[in-house]
Amino acid sequence: MRSRRPTLVELEALRATIADGTTANAARRLGRSQSSVSRALAQLEARLGVPLFERAGREIRPTAEALAVDRELDGVFAALDRVAAGMDAATGQRLVLAVPPAFALSLVPAALVRFAAAHPAVTTQVDIALSGEVVSLVAEGRADLGLTDSSPLHAGIRLEPFRRSRMACVLPAGHPLAARSVVEPRDLADVPFIALTRRHSMRARLDALFAEAGVARRIVAEASSAIVALELVCVGLGVTLMNPLSLADRDDPRLALLRFEPEMEYHTAFVLPRQGAASPHARRFQRAVTTSLRRDPWSEAC
Repeated sequence: MRSRRPTLVELEALRATIADGTTANAARRLGRSQSSVSRALAQLEARLGVPLFERAGREIRPTAEALAVDRELDGVFAALDRVAAGMDAATGQRLVLAVPPAFALSLVPAALVRFAAAHPAVTTQVDIALSGEVVSLVAEGRADLGLTDSSPLHAGIRLEPFRRSRMACVLPAGHPLAARSVVEPRDLADVPFIALTRRHSMRARLDALFAEAGVARRIVAEASSAIVALELVCVGLGVTLMNPLSLADRDDPRLALLRFEPEMEYHTAFVLPRQGAASPHARRFQRAVTTSLRRDPWSEAC
């Protein structure tokens, strides 16, 4: 009796044929003969008991059943990619980073140049994720090292703070408040304000601060990441409060940065798995980050 469990050869044939439109193109992608791809598809149809493709002239179109199977394969092939990446990591040839968008554009590039020059045989994978997802990726072993400026509580990770920075008010350069040296909550009453979404830990602290000061902000937009908030400031939509470390390597004449009082601090930290020692390449990349940071008036080493 034929097993109903598909083989990897059959699933690869299905995925490639859906992606490339013909068995000939799928064969070229997979490095096989067209007849072997067609045979694999026929075997898969027999196993599943459903048609997977319909012919329309010289073209073949995937059926609804084929597309449903293909969606299920996303996790299968992602797992296979992780296995391959794990083998690279085991032989010291791969480093996987998980970083928020703002740090991917500010802290990571200079550090990665330094790291790659010292370790040219290592491939670095940079996964962009929000801070909560960064924590999950590291805790689940899908990333070797993460970066965050939030204060996550997760049993599977530990934080190693390396930079302390003071919150800054970021405004368009020509904004009426840009002439001030300090901005306070009362100065932002009725000023169009760009806030981070409530999933960010700093959002709750800011909400409490403005409530205590009796100031109602006019929130015109909420952004899921600091880099989006920053771009909205650049186009003149409003002002925001953020970690100036995200601007470490950004010299933008469209922006003005002012001190915000009462002072609120960010602690930017490396995210590492709680169990076991950090990988040697993770430690080397940490050093690359800390040695690549430029001196600035907003932050200092922890």
